[in-house]
Amino acid sequence: MLTYLKVRNLAIVEEFEIEPGPGLNVLTGETGAGKSLLIDSLEFLSGARGTTQSIRGGADRMSAEAIFHLPKRAAATFEEIGVEIDVANGSGEIVVRRELASTGRGRVSINGSVLAVRELQKGMDPILEIHGQEASHDRIAGQSFRELLDAYAETGETITRAREAYAAWKHAFAELERLRGAEKDRAMRIDLLRFQIDEISSARLLAPEEEALRTERAMLANAQQLTESTTAAFATLDDDEDSALSRIARAEQALEPLGRGIEEVRRIAADLADMRYRLQETTRDLAHFAGSIRHDPVRLDAIEERLATIERLKRKYGATVDAVLEHFEAIRKEHDQLADYEAATGKLAAMEAARFDEYRAIGATLSAARTKAAERFEREIEEELRDLAMERTGVRLSIASHESAASRLMIDGRGIAFGPEGWDAVDVLIAPNRGEELRPMARIASGGELSRIQLAIAAALFNHSKTSDATLVFDEVDQGIGGRVAEVVGRKLRELARSNQVICVTHLPQIAGLAGTHFRVWKEDVAGRTVARIERLDSREERVAEIARMLAGVEVSESARAHAAELLSAGESAAPRRKNAPRRVN
Repeated sequence: MLTYLKVRNLAIVEEFEIEPGPGLNVLTGETGAGKSLLIDSLEFLSGARGTTQSIRGGADRMSAEAIFHLPKRAAATFEEIGVEIDVANGSGEIVVRRELASTGRGRVSINGSVLAVRELQKGMDPILEIHGQEASHDRIAGQSFRELLDAYAETGETITRAREAYAAWKHAFAELERLRGAEKDRAMRIDLLRFQIDEISSARLLAPEEEALRTERAMLANAQQLTESTTAAFATLDDDEDSALSRIARAEQALEPLGRGIEEVRRIAADLADMRYRLQETTRDLAHFAGSIRHDPVRLDAIEERLATIERLKRKYGATVDAVLEHFEAIRKEHDQLADYEAATGKLAAMEAARFDEYRAIGATLSAARTKAAERFEREIEEELRDLAMERTGVRLSIASHESAASRLMIDGRGIAFGPEGWDAVDVLIAPNRGEELRPMARIASGGELSRIQLAIAAALFNHSKTSDATLVFDEVDQGIGGRVAEVVGRKLRELARSNQVICVTHLPQIAGLAGTHFRVWKEDVAGRTVARIERLDSREERVAEIARMLAGVEVSESARAHAAELLSAGESAAPRRKNAPRRVN
């Protein structure tokens, strides 16, 4: 649920700040006041392309920031893009920020983690669904028709299995193609691999030896200096009458008589004794180290030669000894495959075929689930459309496939294009009136029809699932309607708002009266410039005045006020109530 939104320097918006509530939120205001700019800011936050032309004149950047309250189940998507969400109490919160400078440079962050725009899109896709007038006609709320059908059919687990099976097949297919491609140069490749195998194996590399050799080389190369330094250090500590140990012992002896009667002196004497014991341990360690130092030019030469061999192999086969050893295992496997080409090819071919059969079986299960769900989804969408005064409109979800002559997948003798989520292509076909031919929605739906179809699909989807982690945003879903239709559209939005947060830009008083939270948008001149303003209408009197304006226009009559009060009373009896306002972003 969206709990806070702040927008700066977007077109005529100098600064917008709202705290939407649960249930149905509406934004009202005169045409051109800037209501749809709030929708633009949410699209900007969901990863839509930003343009510098949208930056308010005179400003160096525009920005939007929002807080979303999420249930625990919604956290997984954000974890995939590297954003940790604290859901210890069953729910969590994300703070999303995005800005665009006039230079064209942008910045995106979620909970302080800087992200790419594509990562923002992935994170926001499941929690913010925008049904706008400018939306692409082959997608709804940022989702393809296939994604919508999958959400309705609840195929998430099957899709995950399909993706995994596809990836496993793809890997086996690539290995098989690599081996087959090596056949023509097999003899030459075997010779090269044999040479590399012999060169690496003859070196008898061990992963930990390089560091030990470098340490030993440092000891041998600096043996003379180490001997002199350790001898001098030992003498300073223990080997003459004026050594550190001798001085500490004398100090300890000097304090001993006084320590018998004075506690502070006894403590200092004890500290000196402890210091003497630790220094004695240090001198023993120093003596042991000095005894290990040796001059051995022959060993030093052997070490230099061994390190040179290691460096040569690293330059040729990997940046580290571990990388060289990994390369060794890979080329040994490849050599064995090429040396017994027929057996290796047969084994890989069998594996590739088995993995493809597994993928195909899962894909067929997925297609069957989509086909079965499509029939129910169609009926429920048509029922929703009847409620929205589009009772003559027919809907079909077309599930088809695209031919591909070179495809590995053959169905009914045709090569079919396929991918990680199967091979189905889904389209929404619409017949606005009985008896008319079903055609793709993108070709026949007007702006008003598209809005209502989007609302019907959203209602069918979320009434089916009964739960959603998304905030549903509708931009002027009431375009081109009025009277009775406006009332049923309002009721449909209110039904959605019982289990989802809904934000709606509207011009219709029938819809505004049903809202649990009402915002008014207007514009005014400030220092010679137009500025858009927004406020939440908290009191009943404010809401009655705004709804009356929507009914009557500039001149608001008493009858308009009375009608507005009736609309508001009817809405208040059923609209979800607003919870306490959440905290703000500083």
